[in-house]
Amino acid sequence: MAQSPDKHPLRVLCLIARLNVGGPARQVGWLMAGLDKERFSQTLAAGRVQGGEDDLGPELAADGLTWIDLPGLGRAINPLKDLAVLIKVLGLLTKQRPHILATHASKAGLVGRSAALIYWPWARLRGWPRLKCVHTFHGHTFHGYFGPLTGRVFLGLERLLARAATWRIVTISPRQYDEIVGQFKVGRAGQAVVVPLGIDLTPFAATSEGRARFRAEMGAGGDEFLVGAVGRLAAIKNYDLFWQTAAQLKQQEPDLFARTRFLLIGGGPAEEIQRLRRAADDLGLAEHAVILGNRDDRQDFFPGLDALMITSDNEGTPVSILEGGACGLPVVSTEVGGVPDLLGEATGEATGGVTTRQRGLTAPKGDAVALARGLARVLIDRQEAAALGGTLKQFVWDNYAKERLVEDIGRLYETGRVEVS
Repeated sequence: MAQSPDKHPLRVLCLIARLNVGGPARQVGWLMAGLDKERFSQTLAAGRVQGGEDDLGPELAADGLTWIDLPGLGRAINPLKDLAVLIKVLGLLTKQRPHILATHASKAGLVGRSAALIYWPWARLRGWPRLKCVHTFHGHTFHGYFGPLTGRVFLGLERLLARAATWRIVTISPRQYDEIVGQFKVGRAGQAVVVPLGIDLTPFAATSEGRARFRAEMGAGGDEFLVGAVGRLAAIKNYDLFWQTAAQLKQQEPDLFARTRFLLIGGGPAEEIQRLRRAADDLGLAEHAVILGNRDDRQDFFPGLDALMITSDNEGTPVSILEGGACGLPVVSTEVGGVPDLLGEATGEATGGVTTRQRGLTAPKGDAVALARGLARVLIDRQEAAALGGTLKQFVWDNYAKERLVEDIGRLYETGRVEVS
């Protein structure tokens, strides 16, 4: 006998390539924990982190999250392993008969929605619930990750899957929406929606004790500046530009540079850490460049910084801006992806390549000279730094709580809309 679709709770199968330290995995964890269990019955399936990546899994498991292990669903492309994991995902769909398949980032979206295309005819014959696919772009791989040919292949696949296998596309900022839908022609208006990220703001409610602990650990005196770049060590983050900005500051403001340390906070492969260490030495940064690796004390190190830098070539919504902003840090960033959505509209003409925005400063991608000028501004003019950081802090606390994210996604699953009906 055919099974009639249940309305409540909605069965949701969530798919993510890996639970590495970063925004996508944290968002998935918050959704799994936060969505009302009377309205949603959720199952998470995840691949494994790659060698050299920091694993968020133990932290999520300690918080009570469980998931189905899909070893083949890692980030790397491997046709045979990808086919095998597609078959496993198809098995999960057949066993669980979900109402919603929620895929996060490109690899899980490719495998999950391909499995959905195979599953639909069988489900229809059996009278199972009509599966609706919701795919979230946390960033994209259309430029900055692969060569031109590979990038075009992935773009073609995303366009096909958006048209043939996707109910709703989730973008995480208005700028990303314009890029995905407008520039790259993936999905269409009405199908694609904007659901801003949310973060756990609790660790940043009080920051003075954390700041004192971190600065004591670093041996930072009251007249020393700590400038941080926070995130996994990946080519797209362009941490070479972080070091180059430090070298430019040394040229532009040698006295200021003498009182400044540049801290790279994030994990990655040992060989990449060694390469970045050599790159800093080659630029003559010596003890002014410090690689701290991955840390789990964000309630300490974010407040302990004096400024946050983003040097990426491509971004969705940098979680580091949200977490640093929640502490009131001034931000100097490359003008990429969803960064301008966080830092606000330009408030005047660019000066020396630096654009002053409502909540921070931006410079062109790859421009170490302009980034150093912007950084010097916020380190010298502490009144401007406090004003930019304070405005960003209010913006983050008003708009980016994880509770708002959970509410938005729950409404999307049930109605296909984000706005209050």
